[in-house]
Amino acid sequence: MYSILLSLSLSLLLGYGGISVLGGYHWFWGVLFTVILAIVIWVLIARRIGKRLQPAMEQVQRQMQQQHFQLAYQSLEDMLPMCKWIPLLKGQLLAQMGMLSLHMGQKDRGVELLEGASLKNADARLMLACIRYRDGESDRAIHVLELTAKINKKHPLLHNTFAWMLHKAGKNDRAQAALAAFLKKNAKSAPTKENMLRLQNNKRMSMTGFAEQWYALGLEQPPQTMGQMRRAPKGFREPPKRKKGG
Repeated sequence: MYSILLSLSLSLLLGYGGISVLGGYHWFWGVLFTVILAIVIWVLIARRIGKRLQPAMEQVQRQMQQQHFQLAYQSLEDMLPMCKWIPLLKGQLLAQMGMLSLHMGQKDRGVELLEGASLKNADARLMLACIRYRDGESDRAIHVLELTAKINKKHPLLHNTFAWMLHKAGKNDRAQAALAAFLKKNAKSAPTKENMLRLQNNKRMSMTGFAEQWYALGLEQPPQTMGQMRRAPKGFREPPKRKKGG
């Protein structure tokens, strides 16, 4: 946000500073120069910050590949001060930090971070909703997906999971409406078309068309023929299960 305020302040100062020289009737040029200068200054600031951000993100990627997850988390946390200068960055960083926390077995911390994740990060918001659902907070989970679905209109698993939760809650009409809205812009999604037909015939939805992606969310157990499944997003390791009675 600081970058926007700085670019606006400088552009206003420079753009309107010449009005006293050009004369009071040159307000049009003042507005025009202000807009142009705001864009130019913003681009220059963004490039300067980007030169710092890109190496930091590459470092996180390397740490993830080397499975140094705690170091990757710390690197992401160290980037948080940059969020004051780059709009929307904070939501992306919190999403990645939240997924890492879940991977390291820190559920409470992970959920807290995912709550601040950007609505555009569909996978992070989807994981948050599924955790809420597994914890018995179905209404809260549905609300998370309802908001996220409005932003991410081309994410079939997200929209089908949203409909699945609605159907499980006995809201079949809303589930059909959710799938119908998705199919208007994504008519070629075979699993969605199948689930739409199932709901219209009062049958249970089938999420098998999403294979590992679906079972990784932990809402249903995979069939034995698929073997042991990860109940975590691709690239993340599920924390050890607690022993019964422990």
